[in-house]
Amino acid sequence: MAQYVLAGTAGCPKYARAEILADDLSINLPDFKVHKIVLSEGEWAAWLKKTCSDYGWKHTASPLVWRELVDRGGAGTYLGGWDDFRKMAEHWYSYSDRLDEGKVKEISSENKTGYDRDKAASVKTPVTPVTVSIIGAAQPIAYQLLPLLFNSCFKDANLAVILQDVADHDQVLEGIKMELDDCSYGELHSVSVTHSVKQAASTADFLLILDPLDHNSHPDRFQLLKAASLLYKDIALSIKDALKPDAKVVINGYKACLGGMLLKHHGVTSDNISVVVTLDEQRMRAKLAKKLAVMPSDISGVTVWGNVPVHHTASTATGTVSNHEGAITGPKSYDKSIAEAVNEEGWEFENVQSRDDRDKIVFDMSGRGPNMASALAIYSHIESLVLGNERTTMGCISGGQYNTTPGSVFGFPVSVTDGVVSIREVGAVPDKLREIISLQDNQLSAEKQVALGECDDIEKALQQVEESLWTILENPKLKRQVEEKEAERKAKEEAEKKAAEIRAKEEAKRKAEEEALKKAEAEAAAAAAAAAAAAEEEEDVDYDAD
Repeated sequence: MAQYVLAGTAGCPKYARAEILADDLSINLPDFKVHKIVLSEGEWAAWLKKTCSDYGWKHTASPLVWRELVDRGGAGTYLGGWDDFRKMAEHWYSYSDRLDEGKVKEISSENKTGYDRDKAASVKTPVTPVTVSIIGAAQPIAYQLLPLLFNSCFKDANLAVILQDVADHDQVLEGIKMELDDCSYGELHSVSVTHSVKQAASTADFLLILDPLDHNSHPDRFQLLKAASLLYKDIALSIKDALKPDAKVVINGYKACLGGMLLKHHGVTSDNISVVVTLDEQRMRAKLAKKLAVMPSDISGVTVWGNVPVHHTASTATGTVSNHEGAITGPKSYDKSIAEAVNEEGWEFENVQSRDDRDKIVFDMSGRGPNMASALAIYSHIESLVLGNERTTMGCISGGQYNTTPGSVFGFPVSVTDGVVSIREVGAVPDKLREIISLQDNQLSAEKQVALGECDDIEKALQQVEESLWTILENPKLKRQVEEKEAERKAKEEAEKKAAEIRAKEEAKRKAEEEALKKAEAEAAAAAAAAAAAAEEEEDVDYDAD
């Protein structure tokens, strides 16, 4: 069986004629086979030169036609160009070319367009994934968070995940990497493990810092703030020159607001720093939903103000509720203020536990921290940054809004558009809430001063702010906690004072004993010297007598 090979350039009119002739023959003659080779103008010259060199032919123009014996093998038989192919078809198959010149040009133009389109489609465009780098990825909360990132707000993008933690946690990171690979998520581009914060930050579109510090790791507040200072200084020095200009830095943790301020203090110039406060907002919405017999999704506008996670920073003062059946019940689109729906002054402070208390309850009941709720809070925060959100709450860099200190990282009501976080104005803010905002702003400033070693008396600096804060909240439990802390501080001071007095007395006694011992030794030495002198004098007298 014979096969004709037809090669030419995509836009060549003669190739178009030869192609139509070959297609007609292959349709009408079962044993007539044709193989086509289509090339661009740029590829044609080099390909033709090599082919003619391999076969020993001489040919200069498109198209090139030759014949091969498919079932026998061997070298191809040169036929020639379009005219040679046409004459062969007329002689052997009584075929004549009936196409007019205009039709040929139209077909050749279509050939070229189709070739260019197919060529472009065959070239794989390099995939640029969205890179999510997690600092402290060996923590249990990261394990809960990672599955939430897939089939989610990133569904239209490939995800590259970078897991960072210290070398001691290498096996944990490798185990997480294996599990992610086993999940075979469609949008998972790659998973990598590193111990370098700088390396994790250098390609990150989202840099998530999971702060491991809390009152469990550092029960002493002074040591907690000092540990935060060291942690965020190390992170800042690693990332400040490595971050991409548009990278989003997201911080989650007990001292996250302070951490954001410390990053800025140590040279991180990015303004895309935000703090996850959604956990407190979630818990407040859950409590309100039960109180008002609505769904949590019916609650909106709950704002987390200030220094997270200080007691009761989630405020309902500017929040609303829909689908609530009360004295006034409207359609689904009707919203009423939460204050109006609850109608109990101070309800939130008496019925919503602080983050410390709530976390302790969860741990006592389950044996583990609230990682599931915390992971969802982090994801919700990231989702708002990716998809936008007209009405949410985040910790972000203050520009002086609500009379806060410019440059502080503070919980605010915000909106997010195209990844840009803007602090929202919420209308009239109650006087009590304004006082709380002011005091928490002062507290953050005091914490920063202590962390950086700019304040000598930490207890005094923070206690004064907290006393005022809890007095405003008028919560007996919180007031008792403050009083207990103050009593503990005074007892500690008294104990240290007594211990210092005892040490001083012991030191005085030791010095007196040393002086007495030295004096006794000196007297003994003097007596011994006198006795030796007397004995020597007596020997001299006896010698003279002899």
